[in-house]
Amino acid sequence: MRSLLLLLTLGPLFSAQAQSPASDSGPPQALARTVKEALAGCGVKAEQTPALGQVAADTLGASKLADALVRQGYRPHEAREWSATYHGDLAWVRRTLAAQCGEWQGYRESGLATDGTRLSLILATPARVDLKQSRRWLSDFLAATNQARAQAQKCGDETMKAAPPLRWNEQLEAAAARHATEMVQLDFRGHVNPKDGSTPLQRAAAAGFRGSVGENIQYGAITPAEAVKHLLGSPGHCKNLMEPRWTSFGAAVNNGTTKTLFSTYWVQVFGAER
Repeated sequence: MRSLLLLLTLGPLFSAQAQSPASDSGPPQALARTVKEALAGCGVKAEQTPALGQVAADTLGASKLADALVRQGYRPHEAREWSATYHGDLAWVRRTLAAQCGEWQGYRESGLATDGTRLSLILATPARVDLKQSRRWLSDFLAATNQARAQAQKCGDETMKAAPPLRWNEQLEAAAARHATEMVQLDFRGHVNPKDGSTPLQRAAAAGFRGSVGENIQYGAITPAEAVKHLLGSPGHCKNLMEPRWTSFGAAVNNGTTKTLFSTYWVQVFGAER
């Protein structure tokens, strides 16, 4: 069973004419500050990064957003570009961004560039998970899985009844972590390691687990809730997640690289101990 998710949202290109070159003009630093303050006023804290700044500069040079992101080695979960004619009117920039607050929600990073007559603002959410907080992610992964199991789920043409909650198992966690690591190292997808031929059952047994196991893999999500949502949308994964005989659970998450097939790798391992 596989779940594939690649999210690259290239937001609609917004172009507008500045109303007039006004008195509230300033250098690029002032423009950057204005954009940051306008986004903050919308409740958006999008850190300005050098990589996205270069992406913004590339789009001013007629590069497509997707191509510019690739050149910078930036893998986005979501990304969009906002461009406008610009003649130094900071007040217009502030007003225009503030008037479209709903468009900027959810983005975590930004980049800005201007050539003196045009400006380009790139907003993006990187396709990666903060692995420093992996314990929290895994706790949330278990919670989201149990929340899904607490109610009946429509898995394709079959309705699966609510199932008992799962409890964390360190051996299954070790098996999941091994597979998440090896999928990145060897750049493959699926349940069988192409180098050593190991299967989910063999990995669990090597970690000390005795019993039957099942495994789900989700690629591309950046939160546990998103991973579970997409697994539920796949009939096979959904049935596996809702299987009532499973009692134990272990999981892992890992980030890919700019060269791997996917940006993130989420692994669920279910078990029924003998």
